[in-house]
Amino acid sequence: MSGAVSTRACWVDCARTLAMFCIVWLHANAAPAGLGRAVGGAIVLFFLLAGYFLPGQVGNVLVRTGRLALAWLLWSLLSLGLMAVAAPDFEFSWQRSIGWGEAAYNTPLWFLKTLVVYQLVAAGLLALRVLPRFVRVAVPVLMLCSYTTAPAQYAAVRFDYFWIFLLGFALKTLPLARIGDWAEKNMPALFLAGVICLSQPYLLSLYAQWVELPWRHCSLPVGALGWALLMLLGGIACARHLPRGAAALAFCGRWMLFIYAAHSFLLAPLYGGYNPHFLWNIWVPLLVIPLLAAAGWWLNRRFPRTMALLLARKRLT
Repeated sequence: MSGAVSTRACWVDCARTLAMFCIVWLHANAAPAGLGRAVGGAIVLFFLLAGYFLPGQVGNVLVRTGRLALAWLLWSLLSLGLMAVAAPDFEFSWQRSIGWGEAAYNTPLWFLKTLVVYQLVAAGLLALRVLPRFVRVAVPVLMLCSYTTAPAQYAAVRFDYFWIFLLGFALKTLPLARIGDWAEKNMPALFLAGVICLSQPYLLSLYAQWVELPWRHCSLPVGALGWALLMLLGGIACARHLPRGAAALAFCGRWMLFIYAAHSFLLAPLYGGYNPHFLWNIWVPLLVIPLLAAAGWWLNRRFPRTMALLLARKRLT
């Protein structure tokens, strides 16, 4: 696809920003009803990309996991420090401070600790030579399991997203540029597939009611995957038809981990009852995402080593 680069594809960073837009918008309160389903797709997209960009060697996976665990620890300390300053009388809980419980001080931390666990499991499977040989078998099996069980919270980690992570790993055999070219040529068919995926949970629910079977609603696996597909297609469309806008979206996408982990700091005052409801609060992601992207860029220029740690990278350029 035109505009793609060897190390980063513009359309992927654009898709990341579109996904993050939905997350920040939902966390801003007064968002449109049903936006939570799109946020589920955003989380799926992040796990899918994390699996795709995971190294194929055990040692490299462990190194990357160590960096991610350190970033998780640093963000946990920053969240705890913010709580100590903003609410000195709060009841301390180490589980909530690192995102191990359901009500973390900084909500996005659950994603970081879940991804750390996924990467450790992937490293073990690579060491046993189970991956990538059996990944095509593991993905459909785990996908079906997510239909029959509630979102697993064993050790406070949601394993119902693990098949998405493995799916991304299975796609590693395809170069990113080839995926982008193929998706661009088949965009109408992929868009229709995404819409069908979105309707799938409702069709299953109606079928369960018709045959009088108990049905536990589950946003995974295919429904949220449809949202993730539409976000990827949106990134491709932006890169193809709106190059200037795509450049701005891609710039924000390069700081996605920083934006994801830090946006709660800016949104915290909105949770105190002083939230102005205006235009569904769509102004919040439009303001927060560019502001944090600019902050990440500035901090990287002044403190490159610190930003590399916060972003779980070896070194930023």
